[in-house]
Amino acid sequence: MGDLHTPLQCKTKAEMIYSTLREAIVSGDLKPGERIILRKVASELGVSAIPVREAVKILEAEGLIEVSAHSEVVVSKLSEKDFRQLSDIRVILEGHATFLATKNTNIKFLKDLENQISRMQTSIDKQDFRQYSKLNILFHQTIYENCDNDHLKKMISDLTARTDRARALFAYSPQRNTKSIEDHKAIIQAIANGEAATAEKLMCQHQSEGLAIFLENVKFDNQ
Repeated sequence: MGDLHTPLQCKTKAEMIYSTLREAIVSGDLKPGERIILRKVASELGVSAIPVREAVKILEAEGLIEVSAHSEVVVSKLSEKDFRQLSDIRVILEGHATFLATKNTNIKFLKDLENQISRMQTSIDKQDFRQYSKLNILFHQTIYENCDNDHLKKMISDLTARTDRARALFAYSPQRNTKSIEDHKAIIQAIANGEAATAEKLMCQHQSEGLAIFLENVKFDNQ
């Protein structure tokens, strides 16, 4: 398990531990099937076992980790069938969130999206695909955060956590990333024009195409 050192400030200890472990799982730093030793987590983060157990309960409820009868904690595996089914739901929800975000647009929202597109292009030019991936996630999060529906945002966040850890296995290609930026620009244009139905359709197409490419290039080791 990688280095989990993180300052425990602002949030409660349990919330910070949850966020730290969740990010490690989603990013692929903690691999499917990898054991998480709770004593080690507590030691690395300088906390007692209690907030670690609280964080584990939340992650287990989200389906990101599994706890055996002997209290062994491991990162949950994700079958191709589960990944496909979760991704299908995610495409629909993200499309609807984009529709709602278009209805709730403002100048700052559009400027934030355009700035993220510019930074993504810079990361491609520098061949910094890890940074590109982070900015891509931020672009989508910015749209969903503007949809003004807290329940929808929570559902997308949970689905994203469960599917993006599989996507961490995918080697990003400059060609796909360039196409992705063009898709993003078209989505921004539709949002700026107030064309909610078009923005929704473009987002669904964008996510579906990305899913298809991913499935063509990644082999799941469990069915």
